[in-house]
Amino acid sequence: MKMKTIAKTLAFFGLFLVMASCQEQEPAYKAKLAIAPEPYDLEFNRYEEVLFNLDTADFQNELMKIQNDYRIFLSGDLNNLEAVKYLKDFATDPFSIVLHEKVKAAFPDLKEVEPLVEDVLAHFHYYYPDIELPKKAYTCITGVHPDEPPVQIIDNQLVISLDWYLNDEEIYDQIGMPRYISLRRYLSTLSKEVAEQLYMNYLYEWRKQGQVVGEMVFYGRRNFFIEAMCPKLPDSTLLGYSSDQWQWAVENEGEVWADIVGNRRLYDAKLDAYMMFFGDGPFTQAYSNDAPSRLGEFFGLNIIRAYVSNHETTLQKLIERKDLQLVFQESGYKPKK
Repeated sequence: MKMKTIAKTLAFFGLFLVMASCQEQEPAYKAKLAIAPEPYDLEFNRYEEVLFNLDTADFQNELMKIQNDYRIFLSGDLNNLEAVKYLKDFATDPFSIVLHEKVKAAFPDLKEVEPLVEDVLAHFHYYYPDIELPKKAYTCITGVHPDEPPVQIIDNQLVISLDWYLNDEEIYDQIGMPRYISLRRYLSTLSKEVAEQLYMNYLYEWRKQGQVVGEMVFYGRRNFFIEAMCPKLPDSTLLGYSSDQWQWAVENEGEVWADIVGNRRLYDAKLDAYMMFFGDGPFTQAYSNDAPSRLGEFFGLNIIRAYVSNHETTLQKLIERKDLQLVFQESGYKPKK
């Protein structure tokens, strides 16, 4: 009986040590992102459902009936027959109809979409309570237009193109989307892209492109902001990598950093250096066909994580910093070997 008690005690103590070890290994910045924001309520409206159910035989009058409710899409003069024709052509285009059917099947309701979006807005409101955020969100179909981001903020209202989140390689291949981009087109990236648009719309300040180290900190700070808005987002999703690509970056962090420093790339301001570390693509050829693109963002995120772990600072103060090279110098960043 005593032996059983001792065994149970040892097992419990061993479990305690494992848990304590895990807690000790958790980076300091993680604790700073553990907040509990108040819920944020957003009104959602499905423009694509309304548009594709209009009577095309009386399309102009049908559009006029919904114009006030969907002025964010229908702000133009609906007495202009060319404008009406453009909208009708889109609504009756076979590819648009296929997209609508696929969106209806994938998102019969917005039960998965709403909490993702509202949680990001709740986090943003926690950090920036004085900024007036969107009160309404509109879903739509854009035809997966490459010149338009999947999430936009227009007139302080959120617009979400659901056809960007179908995870349908056949559709994306049909429009010629590169595979390395189509692999990112699934619903869990929505929260990241909402956060990115909040950053670009409310906090971004234009700056001239500079040396690689400054760009690392610049993109690292943006991605850290996104992480603060979506703290449960996997690292691979945060950077738009596959799990294998993220693992390659982690395993080769020290070697690639040694190359960057050893070949004096860190303070290079030339375009080819920028494209090597921040240009998008299927891989970074200079290192390996298994190496993900935008490795500068990977290093930048780690630099910012190190900075936040090693300093008493706030997200707001971090975003306001202008001296990006000084942030790097103060970060204490040491790559994993």
